[in-house]
Amino acid sequence: MKLKVLGSSSAGNCYVLDNGNEALILEAGVAFAKVKKALGFNLRKVAGCLITHQHNDHAKYIRNVVECGITTLALPEVWTAKQIESSRAVAVQPYKGYKLGRFKVLPFPACHDVPCVGYHIIHPDCGRMLFLTDSCDCLQIFPQLNHLLIECNYSTFNLLEAVNKGYTLKSQIERLPNSHMELDTCKRVIREHDLTDVQEIVLLHLSAHNSDREHFISEIERHTGKVVYAASPGLTIDITKY
Repeated sequence: MKLKVLGSSSAGNCYVLDNGNEALILEAGVAFAKVKKALGFNLRKVAGCLITHQHNDHAKYIRNVVECGITTLALPEVWTAKQIESSRAVAVQPYKGYKLGRFKVLPFPACHDVPCVGYHIIHPDCGRMLFLTDSCDCLQIFPQLNHLLIECNYSTFNLLEAVNKGYTLKSQIERLPNSHMELDTCKRVIREHDLTDVQEIVLLHLSAHNSDREHFISEIERHTGKVVYAASPGLTIDITKY
């Protein structure tokens, strides 16, 4: 199983899990033409698509996904905001399990400034995965994870520095702690999980001005002893379960 990163920022978010025969799309925030290319233009192998919330950097192209006949899971608020009604548009309930091909999916509440969920994903080829983005905290603990995809959007130090330099609006000092995950929070959330079987940690949605990619990677590596990546377009990782 491969994890392919098509986008992981406020410019657009999308990831693909693909074992060659079966695929799952995470988020619909990049042009669907790029998604089709990443899938080798084989949409028949796509078991489904997962959307976390209604913001355009995560759901702008959701209509394209649905109109291609791909079963798409999202909160009811997403379908209302995007004015989409379709048999392929599934309104999810947190803590209710869903099956898309051989993928088993459990949405759970995330902590953002609009209704949002994270997803616990299980597939025989990759094991157990936590996917959490655009959330200032994680209120659940998931056992026996093999892969951890988690937002690490900013650090307080980098945020204040960016505000002082005029790169970031001062209003973000109040907004971000209630909508996105800070470095120290990310470290705490990771520490709360048993990392025994975790193969790698992928940091998601790093801010362009309020983060430090190399520092974040080294901090999480030092903190966990695990292989750590920062998601960026073009990154491909083998996530086949050992």
